[in-house]
This record gives sequence, C-alpha cells and structure tokens, in this order.
Amino acid sequence: MTTQAYAPALDPGRPREPRVLRPVDVDAAAEGSHTVRSRAVAAVATALATHVAVEDELLYPALAAHTGRHDAEIERQLQQDHLLDLVMVELGGMLPADRGYDGKVRVLMQVFRQHARDAEALLLPELRRRLGPAERELLGRRVLERVGQLEGRPRWRW
Repeated sequence: MTTQAYAPALDPGRPREPRVLRPVDVDAAAEGSHTVRSRAVAAVATALATHVAVEDELLYPALAAHTGRHDAEIERQLQQDHLLDLVMVELGGMLPADRGYDGKVRVLMQVFRQHARDAEALLLPELRRRLGPAERELLGRRVLERVGQLEGRPRWRW
C-alpha cells in the first residue's frame, strides 16, 4: 500500500504554471536506490514542514481560541509534531547507506500516519463543530495563504 502526503511542489509537466499541491509517495523513502530514497525523504521533509507549520500556527490556535483551553489532544498532536521534527533532523544528517537510516524512515512513516489519522479523526471534526461557516472560510484562506508562503522552504535543512 502506498501512502501519500501532499507536498507543495512545481508540477514538472507545466513549468510556467503556478505551484500546485502534488502527492508525495512517502513509501519511496524506504525503497529503491539511495538517490530515490534521499529524494523521497527530502519531499517528505517539505510536506511535513508545511503540515506542521500550518497546524502549529493556525489550526491549534484556532481551536484553542474557541475552547478557551489547550487540551490534551492538542498537546499530544504537538508532541507528535516535535517527534517528526526530531526524526527529520536526524535523517537530514544521514545518508541512506548509514546504519539506522531505514529504521528512522519507518518510524517517521509510522508517526506521520498516526498523526494524520488523529488530525482527521479528532482535530478537523472539532474545528468544523466549533467554527462557524465564515470562520472556517477565513481559516481555510489563511491555511492556503500560509501553504503558499511555505512552498519550497522545508523547516529541516538538507
């Protein structure tokens, strides 16, 4: 089964088109040649950096503003973000041939999948429930604007 994340990237088939969200095959980070794996991890890093920034800067604060508190679920999501950061930093200093690289990639994929499932099952429904249509529209526009600002600028240095 192939898992995909959406990474802001240029569509290579249309060099003059504006940037679009394009799926990234996160399983490629654990398979194939060293070059393929390195490129896949770099694409995942870009997608994760954008994902984490949008959550931390926009989604969690929007939810906290409506609940008046910083609940345990948001804290757990933030800790998953932190774990993703740590693994990506470590992978950024490694080569696919290094001992432990494949294990770190597998951990990264496992934490990312769980994090995405949690966000879809808990965070997004809570935002839909607590925010009115106008607030959701505004938040959606802010998310798209922020994604546009972050395209091509991963948090992790390669």
